[in-house]
Amino acid sequence: MDKEILNLEEAAELFGVSVKTFIKLLKEEKVPGRKIGREWRFSKKALIDWLSSGDSQAYSSSEAETRDFFDKIAPEWEKIRASYYDESIKSRIFEMGILDKNFTVMDIGCGDGYISRAVARSVNKVIAVDISREMLRELEKKAKESGIENIQAVESDGRDVPVDDGSIDVIFASMYLHHIEEPDIAVKEMSRLLKPGGMVFLADFHEHDNMELMEKMHDLWPGFKTGAIKKLFEKNGFKNICIETLDSDIIKYGQKPMEKIFVLTAVKE
Repeated sequence: MDKEILNLEEAAELFGVSVKTFIKLLKEEKVPGRKIGREWRFSKKALIDWLSSGDSQAYSSSEAETRDFFDKIAPEWEKIRASYYDESIKSRIFEMGILDKNFTVMDIGCGDGYISRAVARSVNKVIAVDISREMLRELEKKAKESGIENIQAVESDGRDVPVDDGSIDVIFASMYLHHIEEPDIAVKEMSRLLKPGGMVFLADFHEHDNMELMEKMHDLWPGFKTGAIKKLFEKNGFKNICIETLDSDIIKYGQKPMEKIFVLTAVKE
């Protein structure tokens, strides 16, 4: 691209993003540009200079805030969690019959062990992963109280887990992905961790516009469109992708209708 003055489409191409994403960037950041009449115009040099002056650490604050939030509420999480979703996610796991006594499974975004503690007696080992150290302490305390000894707690955001390639039989990721800035990296990591033929069981919100819920729970994504999430898993080497909307007894958040939850299962090729 040799032009110095770019229109909106050309500026988006320069950044390697869609026009929709670039417009979102214009609204959220101070991108150098001017609107002449109804048309945007940008200096190519100014855009490159602006891009090069960015500081990646400035964008990690949102996830740091999420970690601090969950550290703070960890002792009360079991009660808080019950007001957002019921036992339907756990029930679906057992209905599917995907557990085996010889399996090593991973629970990413495990919290206080809602899933980890439920499946522990049905598998050989559970590796429970969470960004919040306090949540992991709650998990360890509750596991000990229940006499569960086969859960290993690992502190990580799930995008670079210190576990060997191809060592996991099943990965659970319940209400986790909407807290991650880069879902693509998280799904790619799931693919790395799983054995060939291993399965992901993902539960998350359908895309919604409940900003009150997002702000209260420090969510980074307003759920996901199922078509987009299916493509994300296909891109990262998964097949046999099935998505279903979960029937849940929890239908309200405060006085508002609760957002719908979907369950995705996918097999690593």
